[in-house]
Amino acid sequence: MTYYRHRNFSSFTEKGKIALSLSIIFGLILLSIFYLAQTNQLVAKNFELRNFRNALSERQKQNQKLLISLMQTRSLNSLESAAKNLNLVVVEKLNYLKMVPGFFALSQKP
Repeated sequence: MTYYRHRNFSSFTEKGKIALSLSIIFGLILLSIFYLAQTNQLVAKNFELRNFRNALSERQKQNQKLLISLMQTRSLNSLESAAKNLNLVVVEKLNYLKMVPGFFALSQKP
């Protein structure tokens, strides 16, 4: 009887070794799939980030061009030529209205 027990015991250990080997192989396959999925996701995010940086760079260049255009439009020479085109004249003397303290005009609502 000892012979049979020893044989059953060795068959159990062989089955255990096989199960352990299969579970390790299965675990390694799962880890490999997880690693590949994470790497793929990282590459996709990196590509997306590069696209956003390029778009940001283009918009910064466009913003710089608009600021230069705005400064040219608001320059003194530009304003003087616009005033001449609109037939505006230079003010020579200013007349200010004097306000009496405590006197205010009120509007009446119907």
